Amino acid sequence: MLTGLFTLAIFYTLYFASALFIPIALALLLNLLLTPVVRALRKHLYLPEGVGAVLVLILLLVTVLVSFYGLSGPATRWLAELPVAMAEIERKLETLRQPVEEMQQAAEKVADLATPKATPGDDQPVTVAIKGPSLTAMFLGGALTIGAGLVIMIALLFFLLASGDTLLRQAVTIAPRLRDKKRVVEIMRDIEDDISYYLLTISLINAGLGCAVGFAMYLLGMPNPILWGVMAAFFNYVPFLGAVAGISIVGLVAILTFETPALILLPPLVYLVLTATEAQFFTPALLARRLTLNPIAVFLALIVWTWLWGIAGAMMAVPLLAMFKICCDHVDPLKPFGTMLGR
Repeated sequence: MLTGLFTLAIFYTLYFASALFIPIALALLLNLLLTPVVRALRKHLYLPEGVGAVLVLILLLVTVLVSFYGLSGPATRWLAELPVAMAEIERKLETLRQPVEEMQQAAEKVADLATPKATPGDDQPVTVAIKGPSLTAMFLGGALTIGAGLVIMIALLFFLLASGDTLLRQAVTIAPRLRDKKRVVEIMRDIEDDISYYLLTISLINAGLGCAVGFAMYLLGMPNPILWGVMAAFFNYVPFLGAVAGISIVGLVAILTFETPALILLPPLVYLVLTATEAQFFTPALLARRLTLNPIAVFLALIVWTWLWGIAGAMMAVPLLAMFKICCDHVDPLKPFGTMLGR
C-alpha cells in the first residue's frame, strides 16, 4: 500500500513539476554523453575539467544555433504556407471526401432518430463561455518557461562536466560498507559507459539516417531535402512514434509536391524502407548486446514518459529506462525487474 502511494506521489511530482525536472534530466543525460570528451581533453591536451567543460558547451551551443539558423528559414516558410498547403491537400483528397461525408450524414440521421424531440415547455440549454488566457499570454509564458529551463540545463551541465568525478567520490564516501562502496562505483561506471555509448552510437546512427533520408528526398525531387533529413534524424530518437510521424509528414509534403499517385507514395515508402533498415540491421549490429531492452518495456516507457513530459519525455524514455535497468541489475532485491526489462 505504502509503495503504491509512494509511486503515485513520484509520478504526480514528475508531472506537475515537469518544468523543473526536464532540464535536470536533460543535463544528466548530456553529461553522460559529453563527459568522455572532457576527459579526452584533460588526458591529451592537459586541460582542466572547467576549461574543457566551457569549450564543450561553446561547441554544443554553436552547433545548435547554426543548425537552428540554417533550418529556420525553410521551416518558417512551410509554416507560413500551411493554410494554402492544407487547402491543396484537401483538393487532392477530394475523391476520398465524398464517401466520408455520406457516412457522416448517415450517422447524423441515425442520431436524430434516436434523440427525442423537445417539447415547447422544455427548458432551453444555457450556453456558458469559458474565457481562457490570450494567445500572447500563452506564448510569453511558454517562452519564459523554455528559456528558464535552458538556463537551468546549461548551468547544471557545466557544473556536472566541470566537477569530474567529485560526485562519484562523494557517493562512495557516503556508502557505509566496502561492499556498498564497490557497488556504487560499479553502478555509476556502468551507467556512464553504457548510456554514453548508447547516446553516442544512436546519435551517429541518426545522423547517418538523416543524411540518407535527405539524399533520397533530393533524388526524388522533394523540396527542402535537408529539412526532411534533419527531421528524420531528430524524430529517430523517439522509438516507434518518430518513424510514424516522419512518414506522415513526408507523405503530406509529397501530396503537395506531386500529382500522380505513384510519385506521391514513393517518398513515404522510401522513408519507411530506410527507417526499417536502420532499425532492423544497423542499430542491432552496432549496439549488439551492450544495451538490450525488452521492446514491450520500451513501448510502455515511451507511453509513460510521453504522458509525463511530452516530446522531451519521449526522447529520454529509452536512456532513462536503461539507467533504471542498470540499477536493478546491481541491487539484489531489484534484479527480477532488471531481468524483465531485458531480452
